[in-house]
Amino acid sequence: MPPPRHIIEEMQLRRTREAEGADRDRRRALMVTALICVAWSALGLFLVGWSLHTTDTLMGELAFTSGVGLGNGGILFTLLDAYRRGERRGDW
Repeated sequence: MPPPRHIIEEMQLRRTREAEGADRDRRRALMVTALICVAWSALGLFLVGWSLHTTDTLMGELAFTSGVGLGNGGILFTLLDAYRRGERRGDW
């Protein structure tokens, strides 16, 4: 015997709310990840730009190398962390 109609509707409503909450959490996590990636990119661009304006050769090379390393490395590790958190949450 199938369950009563009101129980089925209640179960469907509960699952719909849970799915909406999971979608909201996933979108929020991706937005935060995107903003962190933009911050790493801005930091890298700032350091590369600063390397072009400094008069000390050693500081210029250090700032350029740091800008490229921090910009690319920060984005890479942020995306890897977002993937790991998404796996743990069950997003993919």
